[in-house]
Parts: sequence; structure tokens; C-alpha cells
Amino acid sequence: MKILITGAAGAVGSTLVKGMKDRHTIRGLDRLPMPDLEDTIEGDVADFGTMLRATEGMEAVIHLTGTDSEWEAALQSNFIGTYNMLEASRLNGVKRIAYASRAGVLGPYPKSIKRTIDMPTRPVGHYTVSKVFGEAIGYSYASRYDMEFVAVRIGNFNRDRPLPEHPHHLGHGDAVRVFEQAITHPDIKFEIVFGVSDSNWPLYDLDHGRLAIGYYPQDRYEHQ
Repeated sequence: MKILITGAAGAVGSTLVKGMKDRHTIRGLDRLPMPDLEDTIEGDVADFGTMLRATEGMEAVIHLTGTDSEWEAALQSNFIGTYNMLEASRLNGVKRIAYASRAGVLGPYPKSIKRTIDMPTRPVGHYTVSKVFGEAIGYSYASRYDMEFVAVRIGNFNRDRPLPEHPHHLGHGDAVRVFEQAITHPDIKFEIVFGVSDSNWPLYDLDHGRLAIGYYPQDRYEHQ
């Protein structure tokens, strides 16, 4: 597939690039250099013209860009940037979107409760609020247009920790697996899945991801 990855220079983005570029044609968009890719655009998702150019000719977008910064920066990147990505994708005929949401939209629930995708979100902080917005506007676009949207609620991801050390964690191999399934699995309209690795502490409902997009995590954390 021809895939645009926004935030391709970041921790998740660079991991996906390395894990997927031998199977897909990838274009990267970021404000920083992306040395692992040949097709790159250095720019800001808040600029609509940049997003139109970046999405042209693409079949799917993996939208990772976002900032946990002050309100004005978050407004531009997380809210306006996500809208720009979806509207530019619509205009350029991009059908499938994989959106990096976060497991923290369910953060306030007790650790004794397994998180499921049908639980009401409880966002704390404008970054987490922006992820609920991203899921909601994705649903709107998938409902109104010939587009498909998968929100991947990522747990904790660390560039320097390839294997999970907690049930919140997403291993590097599983990051590639969940996002690749999010853009390639057939017969999707709108889905939400948890982007975490397997664990013997069932904090997240991973069966839904298996059924919805065929995401079978292979990295595993064993809680003692």
C-alpha cells in the first residue's frame, strides 16, 4: 500500500517506518528530518496545503502527530491538524485512516476493571481530550463519506524499550502489527482497538482487536 505516516520521525513513527517499509511504499510527514525514508515532507499538519500535498496519491494514512503541550500548540496540532488530515484525505480519495488515540482516555477507571471499548471515556487534560475528539471526528467522517477509520488506543510506548514491562505497554513488534492491521484489514467502517501488548494481567480487552482487525499481539508481559 501507499501509506502516509504523520509524525514519522517520532518514537512510534520511526518504529513503524523500520517495520513496514519493506512491505509498503511509505511517505513521511514531520517537522523533523526522517532519514529512514526517501519520500518525505517536512511540514506541519496544521497547514492545510501541506496536508493536501502529503495525502495526494496515498491509499492510507497512519496519523500519529500530536503534542502534549500548552493549549495553543495542542489546538493547532491535535485538533486542527487532525481535521486537516481527514479533510485532505477525503478530497484526495484516501479511504483508510489509522489514528493514534491513547489508552489514557479510560485512565481514571480502577486497575481492577478490564478496559473495554464500550466504556465511557473519561479524558483528563487537553491532550487526552484531543484524542476523544479525534475518535469522534473520525466516526463522523467514516459515517458521512466513503472512508474507513480505526482508532488505536496506544498504551505506553518507549523508543528504548522494545518489549513490554507492564500491561499498559506496547512493544515495538506489536506496534507494527496493530497499525499494519489497522490499515490492511478488510471490511472496516469504524473501529476502536487497544494498542497494547499481551499480558497475563488482563487490563485491556484484546479479544476485540483480534476480532475487529485481526490484531494478535505477540509481545507479552508476565505479571508476577
